[in-house]
Amino acid sequence: MDMTNLQCHGCGSGNVTFDPKRRVLKCNQCGKEEYYSRATLNSSGTVLFSKQNAIKFFMEGKIENAQHYSMDILNVSKDNAPALYIIAYYDEFNMKRDGALKEFFKTIRDIALEYDEVRDLMQLFKASSYNLMDFEFDLLTLLALNMQSDEDIPELEAFVDQVCPAFIGKRSTITYLKPENAEIYQELAEHCNIPKTCFALLKSIQTNPDSPFVSNTFYLKSRCRYFYEQYAEPIGKIVYGMKENEMKKKFIAYYEKLKAQFDRNLSS
Repeated sequence: MDMTNLQCHGCGSGNVTFDPKRRVLKCNQCGKEEYYSRATLNSSGTVLFSKQNAIKFFMEGKIENAQHYSMDILNVSKDNAPALYIIAYYDEFNMKRDGALKEFFKTIRDIALEYDEVRDLMQLFKASSYNLMDFEFDLLTLLALNMQSDEDIPELEAFVDQVCPAFIGKRSTITYLKPENAEIYQELAEHCNIPKTCFALLKSIQTNPDSPFVSNTFYLKSRCRYFYEQYAEPIGKIVYGMKENEMKKKFIAYYEKLKAQFDRNLSS
C-alpha cells in the first residue's frame, strides 16, 4: 500500500482523506471509511521510503535531515517507534529540550512494537549510545519487554554486551545502581549470556570512583560498609544469578576475593 496514492476500496475514488490519529481513510465521494492497522501503515511505501532515509541520515550524524523524514513518517503512522525516537533525540540534543527522551520511553512502553521497529530501534540506540548513558535502563526495559521469545535472545545478548560495559565503565558514582536497576541487570543475566556486562560490573567494584579500592579508604568503616551494601553486594547477587556458562564460576571466584577484602577490613 502506497500512502502517496490512496484510493477508496469501495468506489475507487482518489478523493480521500486520511486521519493518522485514528488510522482511518475516508472517501469524500462515497463516504466509506476504512481502518488501517499499525502493521499496514508501517509497511506502506511512504513509511518505508522515509524510514530508510531517516535511519540513513541518523547513522551519518545528519540529525536534522533524519528528523525531517521522521516527521514524514508520523504524518502516516503516528506512533512509529523509530521515527518517534529520532524526533525525541533531535529535541533532546539538538533543540536542548530536556526530558524529550524520557517522554519517548514513557510513551513507547505502552505500545506493542513490531519486529522491524525493535530492530530499527536497536540500530539507532547503538549509533547514538554515546549520548544514552542516562537512559540505559529505559532502553533495556523497552527491549526486554519486546524481546521475550527464545529467538530474540542472541540479538538481545549482543546488544547488551555491546553497550552496557561502556556505560558501566563511565559511571562516576555508584548512584546509578538503584535496586530497581540492579534488578534489571539481574533479570538480564539470568535470561541471557552477557559476560562482558557482568565482568564490567565486577571490575567496577574496584574502579568506580566511589570505591575504597580507588581511594584506598577501607579504614573509613561507615563509607566502606555503605559501598559494599549498596554496590558490591547487589553485583554479587547478579553474578551468582548468572545464566549457567563457562565464565560463571570464574566470576563468582573473582567476586568472593573482593568480598573477602571487604570482610577483612570491616571486621578488623
